[in-house]
Amino acid sequence: MKITKIEIQEYEKSFISNTNLGSEKFKSRFGWYIKIYSDDLCGIGEAAPIPGISLETYEEAGYALNGFKLALEGINYDIDLEELLLLSDVHGFNISSARFAIEGAISHLFSQSKGQSIAEYLNKSYLNKIKINSIYSNRATIKLRDTTVLKIKINNFNIFDVQEKLDEIIEEYGEDIKLRLDFNEGLDIARSIRICKEIQAYNIDYIEQPLNRSNINDFYDLRMAVDIPIALDESIADFQSVVKAIDQGAADVLIVKPTITGGFKDIKKVLDFSKNEEVRLVLTSSFETEIAQNYIVNLISALRIKEYCGVYNMRLFDNESCPIFDKDQIKIPIQTREL
Repeated sequence: MKITKIEIQEYEKSFISNTNLGSEKFKSRFGWYIKIYSDDLCGIGEAAPIPGISLETYEEAGYALNGFKLALEGINYDIDLEELLLLSDVHGFNISSARFAIEGAISHLFSQSKGQSIAEYLNKSYLNKIKINSIYSNRATIKLRDTTVLKIKINNFNIFDVQEKLDEIIEEYGEDIKLRLDFNEGLDIARSIRICKEIQAYNIDYIEQPLNRSNINDFYDLRMAVDIPIALDESIADFQSVVKAIDQGAADVLIVKPTITGGFKDIKKVLDFSKNEEVRLVLTSSFETEIAQNYIVNLISALRIKEYCGVYNMRLFDNESCPIFDKDQIKIPIQTREL
């Protein structure tokens, strides 16, 4: 394929209302778009490192994307997929959000040339629907009656207040609703054990990141002390962190953010390892714009992940397009529009 032009574009988009990225609230999302052109075709990817969580900075992601662009500007011959992915690995080395963006743009471009969705291009046996959890918020995309799995951010760690909140939610949603409780590293080991024991009668799918990511050893002790599955989110940064978490018995569930982990082959490596170790894997967005979220939807489909994943579950920005929902499932294929 002949690459005729590459554009790198910065963006700042204001959230509809202040939004948590990890434990901090933000008014805006900062990131980069990369557009790779081949004549009339355009593949788009998005890099948006998460402040305080991603291993690289916003500036480092932009530098990596521009390095990839410069490497291609002097190439006048038809370049194949393998060479493009090699350049992505080189310029995205240790810059996962940039590698995720470049791979997204490449997959988008090549899938168009084949007349396929990204999911079908990556795997002909892709899922034609993927499952999505809802978020307990007035901005939730999935309607109340369609919700099967509900994620709840817990900011008040008083056990009686937690129980009161869960009772209110069950009264509103019904007893069949499955709950995912995200504590965003807010507890210590003693309080985690106490809260888990007090709420174990509820229909809890898992407790997400109750302890600080630096206390990986405490997660094993927590798992041994309680019956509720424990999920790691902020603790998961790359394949090495996955191996460490599983080797130390720290998790029942891994929550993987492609912006942090990298591209298709990175996530597949994590998925294959977690399957072999019988640890669940949930793929989620990092509250990026529709470009990254569309790519993640296609990754979930191509990787045949049947868990309820965290993408397109809340309205984040004005004037964003949204895929077609069937209750709490997204229909595949979906297409990415040119910005």
